[in-house]
Amino acid sequence: MSERTFHRYELPLLDGSLRRGFLLHANEAWGDVAPLSGWSPESFEETALYLTENPRLDDIPASLPALRCGSEGLMAATENFQNWLPRHAVVPINALLQGTVTEIFAQAKRVLAKGCRCLKIKTTHVPLDALPYLLSVIRDVSECTFRLDSNRAWSFETCMKVAQDLNGLPVEYLEEPLRKGESLPHLIARCPVPIALDETLREIAPDELGRYQGAEALVLKPTLMGGFETCSRFAQAGASLGMKSVVSACYESGVGIYALGRFAASLDIICAAGLDTYSQIQKDLLMTRLPLESYTFCSSSPIPCVNESALLD
Repeated sequence: MSERTFHRYELPLLDGSLRRGFLLHANEAWGDVAPLSGWSPESFEETALYLTENPRLDDIPASLPALRCGSEGLMAATENFQNWLPRHAVVPINALLQGTVTEIFAQAKRVLAKGCRCLKIKTTHVPLDALPYLLSVIRDVSECTFRLDSNRAWSFETCMKVAQDLNGLPVEYLEEPLRKGESLPHLIARCPVPIALDETLREIAPDELGRYQGAEALVLKPTLMGGFETCSRFAQAGASLGMKSVVSACYESGVGIYALGRFAASLDIICAAGLDTYSQIQKDLLMTRLPLESYTFCSSSPIPCVNESALLD
């Protein structure tokens, strides 16, 4: 593997925080390395140290999943993504909605007006007894489906009650809702609303998915799971068990989001991708922002150009 250069970046988010990462560069191509604070096992500082001491990136350890992801994204970009030939011309994108009931309803109206038809709702600040009402009033605005994410906050009993209360509403799945993961297979078997796997995928190997037979979907996050090759193996194993794959972002830059979109377009089964973290980036590294406002990713869109003056070093 040839030596690569790397450059630090900082991206301002709409909430006032900064998203820090690195762009790898080789042969006019770029790859995004974006460890996510609080979620990635590696820190920004650990990644910087490894990049400095190992410029060839020959054997990236599993403890640095974001770096593995960025390196694989760079290799794909170097080859014009020919190893990810698109099976789908357009990949739909789910909107990411979060906040209070009032805030989420206002967000939903805006994205539905733009053509989005799949809404992912973070339930952190929504009273559980208000969820059915919230989803009902949103559905009355326009036809859509819902993905609900509690970030492993609920007990088994809470999951069952929420699912029963949502009966008849177009909920595609609950995204890994349980605090105690050992109960997840039992929940999948009993819950009237489908279940998707997220955090569990960072704790098991693809050949262990059979324990979760009946799950609706796999939420694939290459930045957290160790790259696109690992996610490909999960997608293949999941498809053999009837599970679809949802490619999902972790607030990467436009370089990373483009790679995620191309990867999603290469999967056998088309499914709305979770790329809407890009809308939270106030200022990107690209010469022109990715055109995702209509909540679709076009797999034939050209590889974006990086504004090198936006990089820190």
